[in-house]
Amino acid sequence: MKKKTVMALILSLLLMFSVSVTAFADSSTTATVPVTLTVSNEYRSVNVTVPASLPIYVINGKVVVADSAKITNNSKTGSVQVTGLSVTDGAYKVGNYDSFSGSKTIALKINGCSTKGSGSVAITPSAFPVISAQGSMLLEYFAKVSGDAPNAENVPAASVIFTISIVD
Repeated sequence: MKKKTVMALILSLLLMFSVSVTAFADSSTTATVPVTLTVSNEYRSVNVTVPASLPIYVINGKVVVADSAKITNNSKTGSVQVTGLSVTDGAYKVGNYDSFSGSKTIALKINGCSTKGSGSVAITPSAFPVISAQGSMLLEYFAKVSGDAPNAENVPAASVIFTISIVD
């Protein structure tokens, strides 16, 4: 039994020496590693409500429009502004509001900015001011409709396109 114990001790020592690693260094070294940080906050959502329609009624030749149309900024932070306005033809041709004429024609004036025909409408910042977070801007609009409009309901006469941008 003594022989087995001695043999086990020798094997243990051999195993211990074969697994151990010795490191020798005559000086120490340090390394500096930079921590780089990139933050990109370019995406901010626009959360606004625009009117589902701008209704126009012609009642016995008199043009009547809604007085409650508005654009609402639903964001809790950040302001927005209407930066573009276009009016495109629908069932009616978009005409010049200031010199209105034509058959089956409609013309609009929105916040004091008049159509000149189908397409872009020249707007000003005073006509479409900045809308602060959780604020609203009323849309005051007027319309002219040619006298040849037949009796009809809910005719998609034209389309209004608002471009709304974030204001920093």
